[in-house]
Amino acid sequence: MPMSRRRPWRVRLRESAVWRSIVRTPPLDSPRGRALRSFGNVFLHLYPVRVPRAVLAFRSTFRLGFIATVLFAILAITGTYLMFFYTPAVTMAYGDMQQLRTRIGFGQLIRNVHRWGAHLMVLVVVLHLVRVFVHGAYKPPRQFNWVIGVGLLLVTLAWSFTGYLLPWDQLAYWAVTVGSDLVHYAPVVGGPLRDFLLGGSTIGQAALLRFYVIHVAVLTIAFLLLMAVHLWRVRKDGLAAGDPPHAHDVTARAADDARIAAIAGAALDIAEPPPTVVTGDGATVARPVPRVLGVVPPDPLSRAARPPDDEVFSWPHLIVRHQVVALATCALVLALGIAFEAPLRDLANPNLTPEPAKAPWYFVGLQELLAHFDPLVAGVLAPAVLVGALVMLPYVDRNPSRRPRDRRLALAIFALLFGALVVLTVIGAFFRGPGWAFVLPWDALYFEP
Repeated sequence: MPMSRRRPWRVRLRESAVWRSIVRTPPLDSPRGRALRSFGNVFLHLYPVRVPRAVLAFRSTFRLGFIATVLFAILAITGTYLMFFYTPAVTMAYGDMQQLRTRIGFGQLIRNVHRWGAHLMVLVVVLHLVRVFVHGAYKPPRQFNWVIGVGLLLVTLAWSFTGYLLPWDQLAYWAVTVGSDLVHYAPVVGGPLRDFLLGGSTIGQAALLRFYVIHVAVLTIAFLLLMAVHLWRVRKDGLAAGDPPHAHDVTARAADDARIAAIAGAALDIAEPPPTVVTGDGATVARPVPRVLGVVPPDPLSRAARPPDDEVFSWPHLIVRHQVVALATCALVLALGIAFEAPLRDLANPNLTPEPAKAPWYFVGLQELLAHFDPLVAGVLAPAVLVGALVMLPYVDRNPSRRPRDRRLALAIFALLFGALVVLTVIGAFFRGPGWAFVLPWDALYFEP
């Protein structure tokens, strides 16, 4: 074949059997091609084919859920790398941390990125929860997905807390000591639960091994399962950013649900027809069976009755925006890892208590609360009531509107509680010194992330 008539190598590659066995659909620049692109790719299949146009706006969700997923991927990759050079033993863990700083290629940088990614993930998951509440995205039909989100927050906190002990230095040892003492205040189950976590009454080899297993295996599996269900429910329940937030829309949707249920009920009330019928001329023919697809209610996203031009294809509109956010998130975590080194203090010494001994920053608010209230109230009842209120919130909030101006009381209560938690955390982290005395952070700073 003459050189001028030969097809470009890219065309020949895409038409080859190897390429078609990997990529199931051709890159068609058409509505059908974009839909096939989502259906034929294992990763793009996680996205709906079409999304409301409002989802493309950054302020609709601030991409917080996606950022948390990117941070999880960063933690999984960097954590796997660190596992190759770490031994969960009190005689070797601290030495392995020193080896990472001096003899392992990019060891300290990977540890820095892992630590900052963990801190950012706690912050982003909390902000994601706040965003969902402010936008009222926990309302029907997304109540249970909110509960799953609360579970993801608890797993994230436990994930970061169990990883705090692994360096086995003074900072990690005493932070976990203070944090685990909070569990001891729980009545009846506090003592046994603390002994189970630590493998005894003190923090030693058993505690380090258990924290390691819980950190790398138990909580990782729990997070993956919850995140899978969470994403699946987002697909099934619809994207909150695209739903109309007005109360009359809820009424219209309820009427639509009733109409669909009536159709489905009428179909189900019909007696089961015989498989064949006899025509007038004596011929026997098969009777068509009604298709189930005709009576299955559509998903919440499709029954919102949006205009045809209110939706766009996920590929490329939403996917490209997520790619930009993912690159920005990776760049931020890498920049923090380069600029700020993860601390490593002296070898853990149970006989030498640092002053002050603080819990990790995301638990230091509870530690500050302990300075003002009884340990049972501050360490057990307050967190339990807070978590219980978050879980029950979508079931006790009967206000159908998602607009903030229609939910001023709920937003005011939430802002008060969240603001109090932030103030307690800031005071405990930056304004407490030796003996838990009040100090000014510009005079002496006793805080290490």
